Amino acid sequence: MNAINIAVAGLGTVGRETVRLLRARRAELKERLGAELRLVAVADRAAEREARALGLPASVVRYRDPLDMVRRAEADLFVELLGGLETPKRFALAALGRGKALVTANKRLLAHAWPALTHAARAGGARLAFEGSVAGGIPVLRALELSFSGDRVLGLDGILNGTTNYILSRGEEGATPEQALAEAQTLGFAEKDPRLDLSGRDSAQKLSVLAGLVTGGWLRPGAFPVAGIESVTARDLSFARERLGMAVRLVASLRFSGKPAAPAVAAAVAPTLLPLGHPLAAVRRQYNALLVHTASAGDLMFYGQGAGAGPTASAVLADVFVLARDIQGGLPGAAAASRRLRLTSPDHAVSSYYLRIEVLDRPGALARIADALANAGVSISAIHQDPASGRRSVPVMIITHPAERGRFERARKRILSLSSVKPAHCAMRMMA
Repeated sequence: MNAINIAVAGLGTVGRETVRLLRARRAELKERLGAELRLVAVADRAAEREARALGLPASVVRYRDPLDMVRRAEADLFVELLGGLETPKRFALAALGRGKALVTANKRLLAHAWPALTHAARAGGARLAFEGSVAGGIPVLRALELSFSGDRVLGLDGILNGTTNYILSRGEEGATPEQALAEAQTLGFAEKDPRLDLSGRDSAQKLSVLAGLVTGGWLRPGAFPVAGIESVTARDLSFARERLGMAVRLVASLRFSGKPAAPAVAAAVAPTLLPLGHPLAAVRRQYNALLVHTASAGDLMFYGQGAGAGPTASAVLADVFVLARDIQGGLPGAAAASRRLRLTSPDHAVSSYYLRIEVLDRPGALARIADALANAGVSISAIHQDPASGRRSVPVMIITHPAERGRFERARKRILSLSSVKPAHCAMRMMA
């Protein structure tokens, strides 16, 4: 085969950069592959305008409707960079149903449609690649799929969202969350609507993709605990660093157990206190990192920029190259059958906890808080109270000894129900 025909759906920020890289590196890629990667079609609501801006030749067919393109275009490989869920899902299933290779960077699509996608790929003998969906340009997915095939992955801890990491690390430098978010938006790696990032849901979708790759099973994003950074304040960041010698990061975690044929998974996304010497504590600004815990190789760290058009487009192009090489070599599709995945109860996960509450200056208030923790079976390691200085309420920071999450959550709810405690608070797990 002298050429691999490629069709790209979605000419937004990542799509434009992908097309630009594909054209800029075509001579180099042809030399390495032994075949030309030929762009034959693009789809976008503004396809004509975007194609002109990219300087695409008339031989590249323009489609306004991506579903029309996936049905009609004479392509060997389709790239989905549309965003959203329903249209990308229909696009992906149509491409895989035709037996065509598919590259996507759509973490939402993968997280919510994993069983349908893997079934369609297997039924159609099609190839599916999605390196750009997690951690931008860091090649974590291919490493998990190939490099650890002779090892057993025991767990993962990752900083998978550049926006929240930028806000938290800039907060340690004195910026307010509002200032840090505005900076990230100006620099182009935070969305105009940041709620998906700040709530932890973006990291949860990426965690679902990672779990699917490691186990072959479907980890539904809404099936495990997810907390964002909305409640984390400058006070929490400074207290963690100055008093505890720790840094706050939004950490997505997986732990695997059971047999490979029927794996069990513990999953969570939460703001987490990390010792300053922990590898993830050193990850700053828009950078992402994944710490992989393995049975034989020990702990390995992947690090790099996780946000922005350049890193994601680079990962997409890497997927295009790998799948084109498979097509060129006549290799069969490698989609695995989806396995049943058992989630372990999050209530049994054990860690120490940080709890910052605002307590009214009343006699016996701290005693009732301590009783709530004791009644739930959670013991206090340390407690710090700022001087009242005439204020009606004071912040109180509590550090617990290791406890099951379920016990801590019962204590937290009981504490927040006390008349002497205000609703606004911050709760974070602590990682050794």
